[in-house]
Amino acid sequence: MTRRPTPARGDERLASPGPRTALAAVLDAGVVSAFALAGRRSHDEALTLDGWWQTAWPFLAGLVIGWVLVASTSGTYPTRLWHGLSVWPSTVLAGMALRDWTGQGTAWPFVVVATLVLAAGLIGWRVVTEILDRRAAGRERAARPPRERPEVQHTPVGDPLGLDELGSPASTTKGRGVVPPEHRERFVAEQLDDPRRTSEAPADESDT
Repeated sequence: MTRRPTPARGDERLASPGPRTALAAVLDAGVVSAFALAGRRSHDEALTLDGWWQTAWPFLAGLVIGWVLVASTSGTYPTRLWHGLSVWPSTVLAGMALRDWTGQGTAWPFVVVATLVLAAGLIGWRVVTEILDRRAAGRERAARPPRERPEVQHTPVGDPLGLDELGSPASTTKGRGVVPPEHRERFVAEQLDDPRRTSEAPADESDT
């Protein structure tokens, strides 16, 4: 069973349509209706209700098919910009197929004009609403108070390297080597005189 994607912010689920869905339905139907009316007027056809319906109903049926396609695949109503990329070709293709089936004209100039006009209408208003949504989201983010960050608590780690002990003059300090403090000057002088010399000064020898 195919799992539907989670609806994005602003989408309206099938079980809970809202004002955005109603607006999308009105705008889509208005675009198709206006296209049919403009088409009849440009061909000097009668602007009667019956004549308008004869031209409009194939594309309105294609529009419904596009809505059903988006709803069945996404689980939301086709109110967003990317939904228009499915609604638009469905409206054009199904509309032309129904016109051909009923014996109406499907000349190539008409197909090209219908494709461009319906694309501008069905996708155009979705572009506008998407821009408005992003601006509203930007204003909402700007109005939010800055998130308070918790104060960083540093965990005391003590002196794991024994640095405090290294500052002590005691001969038992870690990292001081095996030369007692009282013989260090002579040891340094001997090493400078012969760097290859590796003998150690006796621990019980005293300075003369």
